[in-house]
Amino acid sequence: MAKLDDFKKLKYKLPENILAWRIFGKGMENFGEDKNPSVLPLPEPKDDELLVRSDAVGLCFSDTKIIKFGSDHPRIQGRDLKKDPVIPGHEVALTIVKAGKNWEKQYKPGDRYIIQADVYYKGKGTAYGYVLPGGLSQYGIISKEILDGDGGSYLIPLKNYNCCYSEVALVEPWACVVASYRIKHRDGIKDKGDLLVIKGDYPENKNWDFSKLFKNRAPKRVIIYNSDENITLTLKKSLTGKNSEIFPETKNGISDLAAKYGDNNAFDDIIILGEVDDELLKEAGNSMNPYGILNYMVISNDKQVVELDAGKIHYDRISFIGDTGNDVSAPYTKNLDYHFKGESMFLVGAGGPMGQMHVQLAIESENPPKRIVITDISKDRINTLIEKFSKSAEDKNIAFTVLNPNDFLNPGELRNRILDLNNGHLFDYVVCLAAIPPVIEDAATYLGDKAVLNIFAGVSKGTIVKFNIKDVAVKSVRYIGSSGSEIEDMEYTLRKVEKGELNTNNAVAGVSGMNDVWKGIEAVKNGTFPGKIVVYPHIKDLPLMHLKELREKYPEIGQHLTKNGDWTREAEAALLNKLLDI
Repeated sequence: MAKLDDFKKLKYKLPENILAWRIFGKGMENFGEDKNPSVLPLPEPKDDELLVRSDAVGLCFSDTKIIKFGSDHPRIQGRDLKKDPVIPGHEVALTIVKAGKNWEKQYKPGDRYIIQADVYYKGKGTAYGYVLPGGLSQYGIISKEILDGDGGSYLIPLKNYNCCYSEVALVEPWACVVASYRIKHRDGIKDKGDLLVIKGDYPENKNWDFSKLFKNRAPKRVIIYNSDENITLTLKKSLTGKNSEIFPETKNGISDLAAKYGDNNAFDDIIILGEVDDELLKEAGNSMNPYGILNYMVISNDKQVVELDAGKIHYDRISFIGDTGNDVSAPYTKNLDYHFKGESMFLVGAGGPMGQMHVQLAIESENPPKRIVITDISKDRINTLIEKFSKSAEDKNIAFTVLNPNDFLNPGELRNRILDLNNGHLFDYVVCLAAIPPVIEDAATYLGDKAVLNIFAGVSKGTIVKFNIKDVAVKSVRYIGSSGSEIEDMEYTLRKVEKGELNTNNAVAGVSGMNDVWKGIEAVKNGTFPGKIVVYPHIKDLPLMHLKELREKYPEIGQHLTKNGDWTREAEAALLNKLLDI
């Protein structure tokens, strides 16, 4: 392993020129230069910068979105990509090569890091691999935005250098999956926020209890929609001694009130007392700030299907809660745990790389479900799920079933089969990995009491779905969404990898050298690999290949794969020692 040892210890001459993949506009024809990487001079770090080496890069579907939308992508909107191209790649393992003089004491050559891609600098959001040059470059510059951002440094150091490069590069996508189970919502109204109270229809003898709602928190403003004297007096009494302004309103609509009173033209909390019509609910759902909560205190359990913005659940983390009782504070403290729970789990469209991570986490959790049902429409992905996870599920006495919806005559037959696998019951946890409104809507119909729907697929804002909103009150179900992670999630996941508690390499399906990244991105876009593709930037001419193909072509490397053909530290070491271009 002499070549690999030299690589790790930086005992080789740095090149004068490097390879980097750049995006010059919309479409695959604008990715790279004639399907090849650009040749650029080796950059030199300034005093407040670092020169880093990209050791391994995971290809992400998000990379394909930058290529698809070009300068229309939300993160780089308006950028002239012909003059200022993007270097993508945010799932990356990095090694420090050289520190500018301002960072020489903190960052040493040979130190290893991963990076949190979402960066905030002086109050402005930016991103590594989008706005800032990313990891699909053999060497790159880490700038002051990353090193001295609003959250400190967005580089996360490794503590265990026994971890191989692919393991830590894939911490980023794994952290996104882990983070989706670490979501937290407020357990009460937002202190000093904007609260809208909507009076709906309810019996005259209904007495609403606000005593606990304002016990430790008080809104800045309380706006009462469709106000009457009783509600106004009740709220004034409950807010005695609080520095809250109360504004009874009888004329304006919700969006008008949001524009008139709410910061950012929206509310932090909306509490609906009694029954209201579908249009009002829809308008209320569209009038919430990020992390806003709508609390629907219903009178009946009659079904009420309304249109909600799944993208706002996913990206803005808005939440819908409710109850059938009198205590208006009660829903805020109900069903706040979004970790795996219960005996049954249903994963919709889970055959892709991220879906496989959800499945692995479920099986390996401390209290795994007794039954896991998965659907996917790809035969190859279904076979991969069975090959990867059926044995480990069996070892934990988990009933594990993968279904292809195309094998059933109609949706009713499929639904009956899914419920039969759960002994006729609805599920305790549902994960939807398809950004398709009818699929998300159908997934919600499988939620049992206090169940959670995790909308993991990256649904854009404005993606409208129809949910039975009263389920949040009658059954205390919760809708959550996420596909990103924060630096705390990244570090949490990295430490689990370093301790041997999480094998991120299970997600690897193929590997590539630097010259074949174009085909790798095309494969990610088309979903032709049943797992993650890892690029090794310092191997130039390794063609994109599935691990099964690698085993056949390079048996001396393939012998280090697991019996199931999974990627390992030993396989990576053999690959790098044989093919590194240094």
